[in-house]
Amino acid sequence: MLFLLLAAFLTVFALMLLFRLPKRPGSVTVIGQDGVYDLTAVIDSGAPIIHLAPDHTYYPNTYLTPENADAAIPERTDQLNKLHVQYLTQRFVLKLPDNSDTYSLTFELSGRHAMRVYVNGRIAGQTGNLGTTKQSTEVWENNITVTASAVNGKMDILLHSAQFYHAKRGASLAELSLSRPEAGMEPITFDRIKGLLVMGALLSAAIWLLVIYLMLTHTKATLYFALACVSMALRECVQSQAWTYFPIPGNVSFLLEYLSVALLTIFLCLYLKQFALGRFLKSTLYAALAGSGIYGLCVLFGDSIFYTSILKYYQFLLLLCILPGISRLFWKLRRPTWEQTAALYGIAVFFLSAVADILMYLDAFGDAGANLPVSEAAMLVFALAQSFSLYLMNSRVLAEARSAEQKLAAEKAALEGLDRMKTAFLGNVSHELKTPLAVISGYAQNAERQLLESPPDAAGVSGKMQIISSEAKRLGLMVGQILDVTRIEEGGMTVERKVCGADELINTAISSYYPMLNKNGNRLEVRLEADLPDVLADPARISQVLVNLISNAVRFTADGLITVSAREEGGFVSIRVADTGAGISAELLPFVFDRYVTRKKSGGGQDTGTGLGLYICRSIVEAHGGTISVESEEGRGAAFRFTLPIA
Repeated sequence: MLFLLLAAFLTVFALMLLFRLPKRPGSVTVIGQDGVYDLTAVIDSGAPIIHLAPDHTYYPNTYLTPENADAAIPERTDQLNKLHVQYLTQRFVLKLPDNSDTYSLTFELSGRHAMRVYVNGRIAGQTGNLGTTKQSTEVWENNITVTASAVNGKMDILLHSAQFYHAKRGASLAELSLSRPEAGMEPITFDRIKGLLVMGALLSAAIWLLVIYLMLTHTKATLYFALACVSMALRECVQSQAWTYFPIPGNVSFLLEYLSVALLTIFLCLYLKQFALGRFLKSTLYAALAGSGIYGLCVLFGDSIFYTSILKYYQFLLLLCILPGISRLFWKLRRPTWEQTAALYGIAVFFLSAVADILMYLDAFGDAGANLPVSEAAMLVFALAQSFSLYLMNSRVLAEARSAEQKLAAEKAALEGLDRMKTAFLGNVSHELKTPLAVISGYAQNAERQLLESPPDAAGVSGKMQIISSEAKRLGLMVGQILDVTRIEEGGMTVERKVCGADELINTAISSYYPMLNKNGNRLEVRLEADLPDVLADPARISQVLVNLISNAVRFTADGLITVSAREEGGFVSIRVADTGAGISAELLPFVFDRYVTRKKSGGGQDTGTGLGLYICRSIVEAHGGTISVESEEGRGAAFRFTLPIA
């Protein structure tokens, strides 16, 4: 942060030095005597520009004409500030070589005036409209350039100037610069071209930001900064006198010069609102907004004397808001991101230059006429820094949007996959439920006929009832699986663990479901390690796990061997259910414990089972603090292993 502030200070200091570089190298200053300037020797020396200091006399509140100039009595200039005149006349008498050379005469004043120039009895140029009241006067700029030639080695010049619009100053005395037209581009013309270039750069930045706002991100900060660039372009157009190339009345340009300050402050405050963290910064921001809004209304609907007289109070308010507000902002963001660093650098450069300009206007640096504002150039630095910051911010927002879009696409794909699995699951469940129901219905009808025979076939009925009972248990197992999945997803599955024998758990589960498990011509073998320790488990839930694993082995094995084994392993009892059936493909193996995953039954055919059994087994085992895993090769059987903690 210290490096950032130092960089901002150095940037403002460099801008101030740049704007105060001599614009007239090789110029010569000549002091007159009672309004007469002898330039004969200076012209012969070949000096490119001759600067004439104002004389000590002038004609207040009068417009001299060539006819009455010799009869008027001038006043001393030391009374100028006391009289505060609104219009006046200056007289310059130049002694030049007696030839027909043409000279360029540039008059510069402090502040904007309406001006008229007479040279040797003829009007040489005029800007604005000169009058004796404010209503009849239209101010223009602070300079006027004309060309003229000496007559008999003499150039008698009358300059009229009027200024009714500013409360701080009335009409001021002009400084005259004389040069040959071929000496190069006039400084005023150079300033106007520079102003057009700066204005074009600011408007280009505003257009670019508006394109970003409209096409990429509808971020209000981008819009506000674009409008701030437009306001600063307007101010640069007026300050650099580039407005004179456009059909804008002088009085309107005077109003725009002050209105642009309020507009710029409003849009910058709205832009900086994104950084207003905390009550103090927001209060400072709203104070600046309120003050700028009120001052803008004063400019629009008030008299120029009024809004120029209260300008210093408005600027003082801005100082009170800027200094503590920016200090607090930098303290809050003392560990900024890259985009904040770029933004803070631009903010620091612009507001430091704004403070310098306000202090200059308040004559804190001495004569205001000797100081030039740098906030326009600082605004370019500000615009570049903020544009870079907004570029980083928009890139981040777009990256986040793309990431969110990709995430939504992945979630959509997952949901679509889940929907497909649920559809397949419903199809499997429908098929699996219909099979035992069809068996139960068919065997019940056969048993009924056998009971009605004479004599009844008790043995045949008993066998069919066992099959009906087995299918009913199978049906109950599938319904129980669906209910268990619902409980697991809702977090409502309960496990009531207690101390019980591992071998007893295995034998009970096998004997209870033996009729259903002994199918497809398979042999079931039980291999239990002697003296198995007790485990901490819920007998009903572990029986459910065993039955699921063994029933899967039966389903996917035909005329093979199913082995249930158990042994002690490092504080756990490891139970293993292996078969010699169809096995599991390598592609399916990582997902066998997920919901709705089914595999081909032994001998081919459609997918069987609900796809929930192994998912429920994993949930039950993990609820006991154990683990479950599988080893398998397609066509070579599968071996499921789970562990239970020793009591």
